[in-house]
Amino acid sequence: MTTFDKVDVVTVGAGWTAGIMAQQWTAAGLNVVSLEQGPARWTYPDFQHNHDQLRYSKRYEMMVDLSKQSWTWRPNPTAPSLPMRQYGSFHPGAGLGGAGVHWSAMVWRYLPSDFRYRSHHIERYSEEKLPEGNRIRDWPVSYEELETYYDQWEYDTGVSGTAGNLNGVQLEGGNIFEGPRRRAFPLPPIARTIPAEMFADACRNFGYHPFPQPASILSQSYRDLSGNTRSGCLYCGFCTRFGCEVDAKSSALTAHIPLALETGNYEIRTSCHVTRVNLNSDGLATGVTYVDANGREHEQPADMVILSAFTLENVRLLLLSRNSVHPNGIGNDRNLVGTNYTYQLWASPVTGVFEGRRFNLFTGNTATVNVIYDLNADNFDHSDLDFVGGGSIFCGVGERDPLTSVSGMPSLAGTNGGGRDSPPEWGNDLKENLRRNWDSFVPILMQGESLPYDDQFLDLDPTYRDAWGQPLLRITFDWHQNDYKLYRYMAQRCREILMEMGPTRVEAQMELEPYNIHEYRSTHPTGGAIMGTDPGNSVTNKYGQVWDTPNVFVTGAALYPQNPGANPTATLCALAYMTAQAVLEEYLDAPNELMV
Repeated sequence: MTTFDKVDVVTVGAGWTAGIMAQQWTAAGLNVVSLEQGPARWTYPDFQHNHDQLRYSKRYEMMVDLSKQSWTWRPNPTAPSLPMRQYGSFHPGAGLGGAGVHWSAMVWRYLPSDFRYRSHHIERYSEEKLPEGNRIRDWPVSYEELETYYDQWEYDTGVSGTAGNLNGVQLEGGNIFEGPRRRAFPLPPIARTIPAEMFADACRNFGYHPFPQPASILSQSYRDLSGNTRSGCLYCGFCTRFGCEVDAKSSALTAHIPLALETGNYEIRTSCHVTRVNLNSDGLATGVTYVDANGREHEQPADMVILSAFTLENVRLLLLSRNSVHPNGIGNDRNLVGTNYTYQLWASPVTGVFEGRRFNLFTGNTATVNVIYDLNADNFDHSDLDFVGGGSIFCGVGERDPLTSVSGMPSLAGTNGGGRDSPPEWGNDLKENLRRNWDSFVPILMQGESLPYDDQFLDLDPTYRDAWGQPLLRITFDWHQNDYKLYRYMAQRCREILMEMGPTRVEAQMELEPYNIHEYRSTHPTGGAIMGTDPGNSVTNKYGQVWDTPNVFVTGAALYPQNPGANPTATLCALAYMTAQAVLEEYLDAPNELMV
């Protein structure tokens, strides 16, 4: 085994949070090493002319190699688990920049009530309103505390959108339900598709408040944190699962990682698989052990270890890293690692066909949509409803490429709104439908909340192992009654909006189907190493600092007590800024001590 010289910080992964922290800390003089399991990749030359749908959309070029590492799943604690052999429910990235390179760049600040989820609902409805068996928690950080870091990230990277609440003043045209922001977005919103505008008109007829989707995609040229001017979006249609060829889509590659490298204090090693966090007899971390591309084992000593990989891998490393002080893994002295696992209720309840219309949905990206927040969170009264929570509803997604356009297209023999029970099409019928309707159908989508329960969690699988002989992470998860009821209500609202848009034919799925790991929904798993106010209710404090191993920090969505009805990325980036600042201002003065 090769042992490298000790550094101040080692990060597992080199994506959004690692990039932010490396940029902040190397500028202050700290030495940082990032160990990335995937290859190096940069806008030039790697993303130039990368319009290969087969390679990126169907063969998952930028994702984790499932022949080496995967996850197992079971719907409940009594069922057997099986590994995910082909990509389905989520798409973790592998490579420099992480999943932030191939994301769809939809950006959300969480609502103030999201951070007080338990308290808010008890105050408004009483505790009996919360579903049975839930593990709902308040966050240990407030919207007001995070607002400055949301703002910093939006301006450092360049976020496009329309403000809906500027210093407490609601502004029509933006998201009037959002928390107060100190400044407007740095850039105007990106363009929206024809169906997005049709959707907005229909929503206004119901009294809803549509607004353009905020996006971490430049609507025009912008000078970011690096001082470099990046191009505005080309609306090329190759965005989700692709790297951006002109750097219009923000990731850690566009500003943070290059700035960190320029200091000379930052090193990135690629094709490195971290197998464990090393611990001493006091229970503190001494660094990490990893295996390189040639199968050789190395040790990287460090004063601080940052678990900044994908949510699921962060949790697995906590469980795998053991010694006599932490026999059940880091952060797991009270058996809380793996709890509060949640996902995202992402679905397309209804799809409309508009015979004879062309929408040019081969252009744009997932964020070229209009959205309503009237039915998200507790923005509508739940007093007479049999569920809590909600979701955002949107319409007008672009990126309809030849290899993926068929999967969501209603059949010519489809029902007119009753359900997706029409027979599959083959041969001439399928070809005729493609000719007539491949650019004429429009889904309405929802992104709903996911709540934590006692019977959904993450742990190490007792049977299946990865290419390095270590246990796979086992996911125990299924929808609960609150999910089914929430979906049923939201599906009705989606259908009402779609009918107002005037389709010639409608296909609908009005009941939520049981969860399975084989169908893609979103790359938004959260929880498993949640933050909290004390070691009795959480794995880390609000900075992601592990209670029982205070020189180990966890970043990303593993920290979330539950999953709001929105993309997690902006919040995990804001939290990374907050932690980076706290380390510089407090932790370095008292190493290995818990911050308050």
